[in-house]
Amino acid sequence: MGLKKLILGMAAAGFAVSMMASAAFAENLRVLAWDGYADKDWVKEFTATTGIGVDVVFIGSDDEIWAKIKGSEGKDFDVFAVNTAQLQRYIAADLVVPIDVSALPNQKDVLPRFRDVTTVHGDSKDGKIYGIPFCFDSIGLIYDTDKVKPAPTSMSVLWDPKYQGKVLAYDNGEHNVSFTALTLGYKDPFHLDADQMAAVKTKLIDLKHNVLSFYTTADEAQQIYKNNDVALIWANYGQQQLKALQDVGAHVAYVNPSEGALAWLDNWVISKGVHDKAAAEKWINFMISKGVSSQLSERTGFGNTVTQTASAGGNDKLIWLDNVEDPLKRSDLWNEVKAAP
Repeated sequence: MGLKKLILGMAAAGFAVSMMASAAFAENLRVLAWDGYADKDWVKEFTATTGIGVDVVFIGSDDEIWAKIKGSEGKDFDVFAVNTAQLQRYIAADLVVPIDVSALPNQKDVLPRFRDVTTVHGDSKDGKIYGIPFCFDSIGLIYDTDKVKPAPTSMSVLWDPKYQGKVLAYDNGEHNVSFTALTLGYKDPFHLDADQMAAVKTKLIDLKHNVLSFYTTADEAQQIYKNNDVALIWANYGQQQLKALQDVGAHVAYVNPSEGALAWLDNWVISKGVHDKAAAEKWINFMISKGVSSQLSERTGFGNTVTQTASAGGNDKLIWLDNVEDPLKRSDLWNEVKAAP
């Protein structure tokens, strides 16, 4: 997904990692993935275990994934990674094929919230499974443990008058409208009617009165934190943003709010142009193994779908990102909020 481009150093598009294929397969498995999703040691282990060679092309944005898959009508890749907010687009365009979950023995051992894929919004259509959850991160709340007591449990703390001028907010209309809608108790934060949108605008203008500054990148937020009296940060970059602050000595902690935390979820999917579907399913099964999943979290900070991580406790409510009703309208609303006195 696009926000990861700001956090991870994305490998140049088109960079390939190749491993020799065994005689059992006519050609290597062709994988399209984010940097950090197909590390060289994993590829080497997969090939040693299955005899299947792998070519990996790394990408740096959602738009790039779409361009590569749509441009070749899926013929250039066998398996790729995409988030739930984007997957339905590929299904509608007939660019992906259903996955046989029975061919993935490791799926039975994933975390409970990901085990029944039919309950994961965006991963299925008409009873067929198209995506297998791989990794995720929540968009929660970072708070200074010396300044915020007791520990907050809700995003509503961002509006508390005692933190006026001590809040860092993310400069993005789409996400800000969504999390504010959750704070207001709206069930579907991605599809709001006119009255709900008006209420969100009023609420965001109220929030602005508490905001010290808006940030775009995690590095920018870190610099503002270091040089100012900051108590609360709406953490668009999740656990990675927390880790970066802790690494420079900040006394901060992280919470997913009780009303629900926005979260992205990336999945492995199989292209319509797959040459060997069984090989693609072996790759997916390998990637949701306990070993790979735990290493993924250690290396990137992202949550994985197999082992518990700090990204979300078992009872935390995660709201997976979805396409919104009108991105342009949300952008305009956000500009109006920032311009308001």
